Amino acid sequence: MSHVDSEQWESILFKLNDSKRYRRTVGAIASSCIMAATPLLASGRQAACLVALDIVEDGVMSLAKVEEAYRHERAAKEAIEEVIESYSLYYLQDMLDAADEGADENRLLPAMNKIWPFLVICVQNKNPVAVRRCLCVVSNTVQICGGDFFSRRFRTDGSHFWKLLSASPFHRKPNLKEKIPLQLPYRSTSTSSEDTLAETSNLKVQVSVLNMITELSRNRRSASALEVVLKKVSGLVVGIACSGVVGLRDASVNALQGLASMDPDLIWLLIADVYYSMKKKDIPSPPTSDIPEIFQILPPPSSPKEYLYVQYGGQSYGFDVDFPSVETVFKKLHVL
Repeated sequence: MSHVDSEQWESILFKLNDSKRYRRTVGAIASSCIMAATPLLASGRQAACLVALDIVEDGVMSLAKVEEAYRHERAAKEAIEEVIESYSLYYLQDMLDAADEGADENRLLPAMNKIWPFLVICVQNKNPVAVRRCLCVVSNTVQICGGDFFSRRFRTDGSHFWKLLSASPFHRKPNLKEKIPLQLPYRSTSTSSEDTLAETSNLKVQVSVLNMITELSRNRRSASALEVVLKKVSGLVVGIACSGVVGLRDASVNALQGLASMDPDLIWLLIADVYYSMKKKDIPSPPTSDIPEIFQILPPPSSPKEYLYVQYGGQSYGFDVDFPSVETVFKKLHVL
């Protein structure tokens, strides 16, 4: 190798060392920002909580890029070592070894392990804006980190997320002890607008949960996070899709499409159980006599509590199943 070539490899090595120092600096700054912002995820103040969510989301994304850069650097280092050995440029080996000084520990998953409990607290926030933003952050971070890491966490803490799907308008619990204060006629107000606002906020939160399920299930990298809770989540989503709440129909159908990419047989079984139990006419006959009738495969339930989606989801919603909604969902899934 000529003197010019050796200088070029020396220049490449200098650039590699600069890249490593820059990566470590970015990793340290991102970790510090995450550490400072994470406790604020539990804040009851909307502004503080939203800022903390932005910082955590950007910090996790930065750490993921830092780890990706580290993998590229390791590949580059191995290639340079081969050149050093092939052309006996052993004086460059000391520079290469010096670049490895310092810790290149795995930063992303340890940071996520500390963040997760605060995200669980945040999703229980009474502020719907903060909850919706938190659900978006959870969806993005799970896709960044990979679903395997969150599988056990969704099994343990998933109830806090799925509980949002059974909130108003599915369960209305009027406070019978609450008394209407005495008001002068010209100051009389109606609480209907407040009830409508609360219901709209809950619907938006439920749409965010359904969107999170859609994004996680459609992404192969993150879908494994839902595998251990797939039956429960599928039951909940099928129940919502069949309940006739128009504001959740599109989001629930999208979630079913995503879940069907993980286990299509499960989703079709849950939908068919409701559809053919309610459809009394024009039931298709089996193509051959070897295949049993649909009612032999899916016996009609004696009560709404015996629907498979209720048994899998673990709860019913207080609404009767709306057959036009069931038929709409069935047709939309059948087109795919």
